Amino acid sequence: MKILVVCNAGMSSSILVKKIAEHAKSIGEEASVQAVSSSSVADEKGKWDVCLVAPQIKYAVADVQAKLGIPTAAVDMRVYAMADGKAAYEAAKAMKG
Repeated sequence: MKILVVCNAGMSSSILVKKIAEHAKSIGEEASVQAVSSSSVADEKGKWDVCLVAPQIKYAVADVQAKLGIPTAAVDMRVYAMADGKAAYEAAKAMKG
C-alpha cells in the first residue's frame, strides 16, 4: 500500500512515516510511506492509495482530497503525537477498504 502523509511543512510527520513503515514491515506487509508539505500535495496526484493529513492542518482534508482524488482523512491527534505507526497504518488500511 502507498500512503502519503501531508503536514504543514512535510517535516513534523517524518517520525510517523518511519513508524508506519516499521509497523508494516513487522507484520510482513509492504508499505511505501512518504511525507510532503501541504503546498506540494498537487504534485503527488496519481502516486498514492490513501492520504493521511496531520491534525494541525485537518481543515485542509477536503482540499487535499480534491487535489489527489484518493481516500483522505486527518490523523487522530493522539496517534500523531505518539507517532503510533500501528494505529496510523490500520487507519490507512481501513480507508483503502
